[in-house]
Amino acid sequence: MRRLISVIVLATSGLLLSLVCSSVLYGNPLNSDDESPIPARSIDLRTLGYVIPTDKRDVRAYDFMKDPVTFLDDGTLAVSFFEKNDHPGLSRRDGTPGGRFLFHSVLLNPVTGDVVGQRTWGNAGYWNSLLPLQNGNFFVQSNEWLMIYSKELREITRRNVEVPGDLLPRFSVSPSGRSLYEFMDAYDDQRGWLTTINLLDTVTLEPKQSKLTPGHADETVSDGQVVYSLANPRNELVLFVYNADGSSPPWGPMLLRKREKLAGLLSRSGCKSETFVDPTVLAVTGDCPLLLLLESGKKIALLHSRRGYHFGGDVQPSRHRRRFAFVQSQDRGESSLVARLEVSVYDLDRQKEIFVARVAPVPKFKFAFALSPDGSLLAVQTDSLLRVWRLAPPD
Repeated sequence: MRRLISVIVLATSGLLLSLVCSSVLYGNPLNSDDESPIPARSIDLRTLGYVIPTDKRDVRAYDFMKDPVTFLDDGTLAVSFFEKNDHPGLSRRDGTPGGRFLFHSVLLNPVTGDVVGQRTWGNAGYWNSLLPLQNGNFFVQSNEWLMIYSKELREITRRNVEVPGDLLPRFSVSPSGRSLYEFMDAYDDQRGWLTTINLLDTVTLEPKQSKLTPGHADETVSDGQVVYSLANPRNELVLFVYNADGSSPPWGPMLLRKREKLAGLLSRSGCKSETFVDPTVLAVTGDCPLLLLLESGKKIALLHSRRGYHFGGDVQPSRHRRRFAFVQSQDRGESSLVARLEVSVYDLDRQKEIFVARVAPVPKFKFAFALSPDGSLLAVQTDSLLRVWRLAPPD
C-alpha cells in the first residue's frame, strides 16, 4: 500500500527530491566554508553502465528501487542501477530482459573499486530490490521473481510470485541479515486495507509463519519483531508491534501504552517512519525535526535537527556494530526541493555522532547510502557518483 500511495503522489506532483533523499544530521554542523572529509574512493557509475532514464515511468522506478547501495560483507559492496538494453524486445514472464532499461547489480571491492562480479536480473520496474542476508548471501526481487544468491553470484533458490491484482509484495531484512519478511497488501470491502506479514525461510523462500494485520503505512523488522505504523486521518504516528514468537505487550498490539508521555510525543512529532538500527534499538524519525532512539520501548536518546533542517525517513544500520547512518536536509525556501544535504554516522556505544559530510552536488534522481557490517566504511550514491569513506574504528 505504501508503494501504491507513493506512485499516486509522484504521478500527480512530480519527482520531488525530498522524497528521494533518505536521512539526517545532528551535532557538529558543517558551515558553508567547511570542507567535507575526503572519500577513500570515488567511482563514476556511468563507467559501469549506469544510465538516467528520461521517461517518467522509468524515473519513478529509480525512486522505488530499494537498497541500491548495500554491503554484502565488509569487503563486498553491491550497487544496483538501471542500464541500457542494447537489444530490447518483448518482455517475458520468465524474467528474460526485454525492456529499454534493465535492473543490474555490480559487486565491488569498496576500497580498491575493483569489480568482483555483476549480473542483470530483469526489466526495470517498481519492484526491484537487493537486500543483504547473513554470510554474504543476498535476496533479489526482480518484479515477479524472488531469488537468493551468494556473493559469488551462485543461485541458491528462486521463486515466482503470483499475486492477484496490481500490488506485488515488498520485503525487509533484519539488521543481522538472519530474518527475511514479506508484506502483502490487499483490500477487503468490509475491513479496508490489510497487510499479511510472512516470515520467510531464507533457503526455500517459503513462508514459515504468517500474521494478518491492518494495512501498514510503514514497517521495520528485527529477527523477532515487526514494528509498523498505520495510516490515519490525523497523520499521527502510532507504533504497533508483532512478535514472531507469538507474544504481545500486555496492553495489546501497541508498542507503547496509549497514555504514556512518550507515545504522546511520537503522535505529535510529525515523524513518519521507524527503523531497527540494532536488534533491540529502534530509530523513529522521518521528515521531522526529531530522531528518537528507543530500546525495549524506553527512550535512550533524542536528537534535534538544526533550525531549518529536518531528518529524512531512511536510516541505515551497520550489521555487527552499534552504528547507523542518517542524513539531514534543508529545503530551498518555500520549495520542497532540497538545497543542502548532509550525511552522518551515529555510534550507539559512544552516544555521539562520529562522522558528518556534506553531500554535493545535491542529487537530482537518486540518493542512497549504506554502512559496512563492521561499521568502518560508509558508501554514498549521489546519482551516478559513488563515494566510500573510511570511518573511525569502533571501540
